Amino acid sequence: MVVRDEGQALCVAEEMEKRAIRMYERALMLTNDPATAAGLREMLCEEQSHLKRFRQMKAQYPIPAEEERLMISAMAADVLFSGGVMEMKREQALSTLEGLYRYAAQSEANAVETYGSFASKCTDPQVHDAFMSIVQEESRHLSALMEKLAKSGEQALK
Repeated sequence: MVVRDEGQALCVAEEMEKRAIRMYERALMLTNDPATAAGLREMLCEEQSHLKRFRQMKAQYPIPAEEERLMISAMAADVLFSGGVMEMKREQALSTLEGLYRYAAQSEANAVETYGSFASKCTDPQVHDAFMSIVQEESRHLSALMEKLAKSGEQALK
């Protein structure tokens, strides 16, 4: 994905977080496993926190053209959770905690890569640092998920 500046990066990041939130909210309605539901609520809270941070910064970098905004939104759809809740179901992320962790680990790895790329496009140190802060957060989430999977004998990334 190619973004040119802070405004585009923040617009795509905001859309990514909104999509993640909607997907986790839907997943919560579909899971019957209490442990998986607890894991989903935890991930939902993290995504809501990221969205709040991106929205606060985005106000400083408005995207003027509606066509550009639509293009950026479409780009965000392909970055994370491209299969949505149905993909989560196929990956058993709604029926077992291990499946959720495996699915989330792949998503965290994608987020680390994407947000790191966005940071490299930012000339504003505050926005760059915010993206790098999210990269570090997502990296910690990925490490924690990998540890949980290792303890359960599962492999995270295919």
